[in-house]
Amino acid sequence: MDGGLFASLIVKNDRRLIRYIMTLIPRRDEAEEILQRTATALWENFGEYDTARDFYPWASRFAYFEVLKYRRDHARERLVFREDILQIVAETRDSMEDLLEHRREALLLCLGQFVAADVELLRRRYCSRESIAVLAQEIGATAKSLYRRLDRIRERLADCVSRRVAAMSIEE
Repeated sequence: MDGGLFASLIVKNDRRLIRYIMTLIPRRDEAEEILQRTATALWENFGEYDTARDFYPWASRFAYFEVLKYRRDHARERLVFREDILQIVAETRDSMEDLLEHRREALLLCLGQFVAADVELLRRRYCSRESIAVLAQEIGATAKSLYRRLDRIRERLADCVSRRVAAMSIEE
C-alpha cells in the first residue's frame, strides 16, 4: 500500500467527506468520529482502491456504511433516522453534490465581503454552543436585537450566495 498516496487523498477529501457525513449525522462531534472510522476503513481497504477512478465516490461509500454502523450502535437514541430515510437523504445529497459545492464556494466568497464582526458573530452563533442570551450579554445587546441583527446578516448572506450561484450557473 502506498501510504503517501493514501495520506494525500485523505487530506484532499477530508472536508468534503465531513460535509457528506454531516448531511446524514448533523452533530459535528459524531460526524468527526465517523470520519475517523471512515479513514480507518479506507486505510484497511486501500489495496482495493482503483487509482484510475475518483477517490471521493469510493470514500463516500465507506462513509455511508460507517454512518449506518454508527446509526445501528445508537439506534436507541431519539433522533436517529430509519435506514430507508437515511438512504434517501444520502442519495439526495449525492445528486446535489455540484450545487452544494457551488454554494459552499459562493458562501466563502460572500463571507469574505462581510465585516469581520458579522463573520465572527455568525461563527460564534453556528460553530459554538453559546446561546443567544450569552452572546447578547457579551456584546452588550438584548437577545431581541441580536436576533434581528443575525436575521439581517443571514438575509444579506443568502442574497449574496444566490447571486453568486446564479452567476456560476451562467458561466457554465
